[in-house]
Amino acid sequence: MKLGAVLLLKKSGSYKDNDLDRGHILFKTLKKFTKGNLFEEFAIIVPDNEVGEIKESYFGWIDHFNIRVLGEGEIAPQLNNYRNMRGWRKQQILKLAIANHFTCDYYITFDADIICLKDISKDDLLPGGKAILQLEKCSLHPKWWKSSSRIIDARHIVIGMKDAISVTPAILSRHVVLLTQTEIEKSNNTSDWVDWLCNLHLPKHPKNWCLKRFLMLKWTEYSLYYLTLLKYDLFDKYHVLCSTEEVPQRLLVHDAHPFEKWAPSINFNQSCPGLFCVVGSKSFISPDSVWDKIQPFV
Repeated sequence: MKLGAVLLLKKSGSYKDNDLDRGHILFKTLKKFTKGNLFEEFAIIVPDNEVGEIKESYFGWIDHFNIRVLGEGEIAPQLNNYRNMRGWRKQQILKLAIANHFTCDYYITFDADIICLKDISKDDLLPGGKAILQLEKCSLHPKWWKSSSRIIDARHIVIGMKDAISVTPAILSRHVVLLTQTEIEKSNNTSDWVDWLCNLHLPKHPKNWCLKRFLMLKWTEYSLYYLTLLKYDLFDKYHVLCSTEEVPQRLLVHDAHPFEKWAPSINFNQSCPGLFCVVGSKSFISPDSVWDKIQPFV
């Protein structure tokens, strides 16, 4: 099985933070804890006007990880028609759209504030050729699931659903992502899923003044993906649950919050089940402070 990776990156980040420096921390930890051939494809997707600068900044990582730095317009040119769309929404679309530019079987999604914690092999991420999937409570974000179920005609699936896919980092099947794109188009009688989702977020357009479309606004890339997975009964074909007796590893642990009380030695340890953690950009912890804290382990 071939594994790829995608990182969504912008110089200033969503919270006007220095995500370039945060991204370097991600790559330092990946270099420490992964072998060079873990990712057969690695895409960094950036605003079109930042491609050159980010290529220069990340030049030292490009050959090591087989990185392609790609502009958002290259991945989803429809976004050029929606300049005022929130960056968070664009990122969700791009995480799905990159499947059209990959050849790998699976790809893992990264943000700049993710940190790799331990030695990772392909067997850790794809045991038996299936991607590990981590669950979280649907009650944490109930609107995500209700909105997405309306978009792909899967409302019967969310009734009584208690747990579902967690957030970044996540490992997605490229086949299921492409199926998700098709499902959005089929369920909404459209030939362009990106354009349809973008149109949903035009508040001044009269067609968005109806309750039906308003109730679709809280979709996410992962909820659309996961519901498509269940709708076509494909979970067992492409995924295996992690954090179980058979697959004890976890994609993400949340021990780095609050940052001031975090003892990294607990997580940079083979006994810790977590493969990654996050020190979120919205915490406004500087990249230098993060690096100072984890450097002894990297």
